[in-house]
Amino acid sequence: MSDEAPHIHEADTTHGEHAEIHLPPNSFVPICVALSLCLTFVGFVDQVRGAVGPLIWGIGLLGLIASCVVWFLAARSEFRELPESAEGH
Repeated sequence: MSDEAPHIHEADTTHGEHAEIHLPPNSFVPICVALSLCLTFVGFVDQVRGAVGPLIWGIGLLGLIASCVVWFLAARSEFRELPESAEGH
């Protein structure tokens, strides 16, 4: 074993702006999608179906559609904000 300290490699800075990992911003939309989907399925439960099932099912379905639209629009605007690569990939 040698007494030399191991060589620590510096971070690769050849990619300029693209050197950091892109992470999407925090969002409650996936939680809203899950809760809306759950509410939609609760509307199909046998004990609920007779009384207020169609109302719960409809509210859940509207929430699911609205959440998916918001999620799609947010992802689309986030994609537009990404810098274009000079290498074409």
